[in-house]
Amino acid sequence: MNKSYSKEIKYKLIMIGDENVGKTSIISRFKSDKYSGKYEPTLGLDFQSKSIIIDNKNVKLLLYDTAGQEKFRALVPLYTKEAKIIFFVYDITNYDSFLNIEKWFNSLSNINKDEIIFFIIGNKIDLINERKVPTEEAKMYAESHNYFFAEVSALTGEGIDDLFSRKLSTQIKKQFLYEEKTNRDQEEEKLKINLQENLDKNIKNKKKKNVVAVLNNNINV
Repeated sequence: MNKSYSKEIKYKLIMIGDENVGKTSIISRFKSDKYSGKYEPTLGLDFQSKSIIIDNKNVKLLLYDTAGQEKFRALVPLYTKEAKIIFFVYDITNYDSFLNIEKWFNSLSNINKDEIIFFIIGNKIDLINERKVPTEEAKMYAESHNYFFAEVSALTGEGIDDLFSRKLSTQIKKQFLYEEKTNRDQEEEKLKINLQENLDKNIKNKKKKNVVAVLNNNINV
C-alpha cells in the first residue's frame, strides 16, 4: 500500500447561491455522475462526501449544500466554519442569481477569507439560447476578486470533471505545497530557536564554570 494514501485529508467544500441555480445537481453529477430534475429544495443544509486522489494524497471532500432561499441566508455563515473551499453558484439564465453572489459573499463575516479557495460557478450552460450572464463578464468579476471561475452543466455533465479533477485539484495541490512550505519554515524557525537557546545555555554554563574556577583559585591562594 502506498503510504501517501494512508492518511485521509478532509476538505470542507460549501456550495452557496440562490435557489434553483443547481447546487444540488452539481454535487450529484460530481458524486455519482447522475442528474435528476426532481430535486426538492434544500432546507437549511444537506451533506454528502466523496474521496478523490490529489498529488498521491487521499482527499475526502465534505460537500455542504446550503439552502438558497432568502429565509435561510442568515444560517449560511454558521455552516462555513472551517471551510477550505467555497463555490458561489449562479444560473447563467438568471442574471439576478449572478448579482446576488456579492450579497452571499458579504454575509460571510465569520471566516478568514485569505485561507479559503473561492470559485464562481456558472451552471446550466446547456441552455445556451437562454443565457443572460455573459461568460466574459462573469470571468472578469471572478478575476477582479481573485476567485477562480468555471462554467458547467449539471444536466449534461459538461465541465464538471474539469472543474473538480483539474481546476479544483490544482488549487488544492497548490495549497498542499503552501502548507508544507509553511510547516517546514515553522520547523526550521523552531530549530533555530532551540539551537540558539542551547548555545546561550552553553555560554552561560561556561561563564559560570569560569567564575567558579577563579573563585577556587583565589581560595587556594
